Amino acid sequence: MRKIKRVQRTVLAVFSALALLAGCGKAAVTNSESSCVDTASSDASTLTTPDSAPVNTPTESDIYASSAVDKTGSEKTNSPTPTTTPTATPSVDPTPTPAEDPAGIDFVSTETALYTYEQMMTDLSEMAQAYPDLLTVKSCGTSLDGREIPEAILGNPESSRHILIQASIHAREYINTLVAMEQIEYFLHHHADGMYADASYDQLLSSVCFHILPMTNPDGVSISQFGPDAIENEDLRAGLDDILQNDLNGGRTSGGDSYWTRWKANARGVDLNRNFDAGWDMYEGVSYPSSDHYKGTSPASEPETQAILSVADACNAMITISYHSKGGVIYWDYGSSGEVYDKDYALMSLVSVMTGYSGSSSVQSSQDAAGCSDYFVLVRGVPSVTIENGYSDCPIGIDEYPSIWNANAELLPALAFTYKNG
Repeated sequence: MRKIKRVQRTVLAVFSALALLAGCGKAAVTNSESSCVDTASSDASTLTTPDSAPVNTPTESDIYASSAVDKTGSEKTNSPTPTTTPTATPSVDPTPTPAEDPAGIDFVSTETALYTYEQMMTDLSEMAQAYPDLLTVKSCGTSLDGREIPEAILGNPESSRHILIQASIHAREYINTLVAMEQIEYFLHHHADGMYADASYDQLLSSVCFHILPMTNPDGVSISQFGPDAIENEDLRAGLDDILQNDLNGGRTSGGDSYWTRWKANARGVDLNRNFDAGWDMYEGVSYPSSDHYKGTSPASEPETQAILSVADACNAMITISYHSKGGVIYWDYGSSGEVYDKDYALMSLVSVMTGYSGSSSVQSSQDAAGCSDYFVLVRGVPSVTIENGYSDCPIGIDEYPSIWNANAELLPALAFTYKNG
């Protein structure tokens, strides 16, 4: 049943989202979503993107004949991740060597939601060693406490089509690191036998390149998981005590362990998703370093924000996706217009079909400014959406992970299929 539902998503994605990319204008998008789909069905053999690059789209019967490879979190057999305070920061292995038979290895454990920075680094290194032709891992920056911020480059780096995905910019939302890591593993495990519509996973990986930052805020995640003792730098650790006192004095918290568990910021109290140069001047938030909503001293003042921007500069991403929690919603429409608006709507529609989440206008819902997706849409003109996974308060427990994974399992293949021709 789960596989059938995923194939149904494939049908909807091909006959709706691709139709939007084929040139439906703003009026058609705004006034009649179905009109775009009807246009596609009248000539389903070949659609064209806004750049007039042909997209060969299979018939509905072809798609249902395809086999989408299934995998659930319950299959994982790895040992649980240790829950002790981390003491060392592993680095990315720059010279991976292939393993003999990686297809049967489960690298990413989903037995616990407490997926640590150290475990992520180990898993990335092992996957890069097992699949050296498909995955490269490098550091795109260093956090305040000295943790490397990894960039997983999945697919063909020589492609002209690059997709940027970042997760866990908000510390307590680290369930999304697990999502991003399992997406990488899923694509790698099934690169030789997986299909999306009429394209094999190998074909998709040769056509596009994903730049995935599974844990953009590693210091903050470590604070949320283990408290301030996870920070090694003495000055930063002392600063965390000052931040707690300021939040107590400001009535923003009553203290206790939940204060650290629900931490969102980086190690010096800057909310990284309020640190981008898109409405930063007008955003007020909190006027001092805090567990959340302090925008920093200037746009992109933080190394974690700079890491995202450096990846975007290097790869010239055509779309970006930010993973957050919670709400089961996709935020889009950050105030753009014209072609950027249309392409942003097309991206949101595809993600909605694949995840089952509904789209919500960031402008109409009065979301805070200075965020990552705001910046890419409004400053760089790059279609971008924010996916809010899950429905429970953060940190989200592992009991909710299977439904989150099911919503996101085939999003990367769908993106690759949709954007492989530009």
